[in-house]
Amino acid sequence: MSKVEAVIFDADGTLFDTFELIVSAYEHVAVTHGLRIPTPDEVRDQLGKALPDIFQHFYPNEDIQTLLDTNNAFVAANTMKSAAFAGVKDLLSGLARQGIQLGILTSGSAKVHDVLRHHQLDQFFTSVVHHERIKKPKPDPEGYWLACVECGVPPENGVMVGDTTFDIETGQNAGALTTIAVTHGFGLPEDLAKAQPGYIAHDIFEVDKIITTLL
Repeated sequence: MSKVEAVIFDADGTLFDTFELIVSAYEHVAVTHGLRIPTPDEVRDQLGKALPDIFQHFYPNEDIQTLLDTNNAFVAANTMKSAAFAGVKDLLSGLARQGIQLGILTSGSAKVHDVLRHHQLDQFFTSVVHHERIKKPKPDPEGYWLACVECGVPPENGVMVGDTTFDIETGQNAGALTTIAVTHGFGLPEDLAKAQPGYIAHDIFEVDKIITTLL
């Protein structure tokens, strides 16, 4: 029977409350390039998709790489607008002490490293996979598989934790041992339930309890 050897986390909305940062970044991109500013609700509806796909959705006639560069520079300079959810550091340090490999699979950019360093959490992760490292974004299993390879763990011995249906479907498509949906992020609880995750948690403390039970 498979056992838990790795936990792969989404970043935005799962480990970090980054909604203010994301909305501010999109506003900055729009103002910088003379484009329409998307509303917070419009932004929320897109979260979970790969960053280039979101910009393509909002600005189909623009040079997407230019918009990404502007976005990434803003995020790097404003990581203080992000906050780690309560309990994150204790969860990660506890799993690391037990020898569990940890990975990040985010639809965002390489600037996730800046957020991890800002919150002094980068040392816990063996693998950090962002959209620039893969060809097929969530819910395709490519990113999850890459994280597992870098963690030295077979996919069926990993757990996928995320706050959107894209995260849950990724774990299911990749053959993960199980999936944990977190309701404190960007996904609607009813949508997450429809995705049929293995478990539903309302905060990081519940995620910790679920993983402890699995171990």
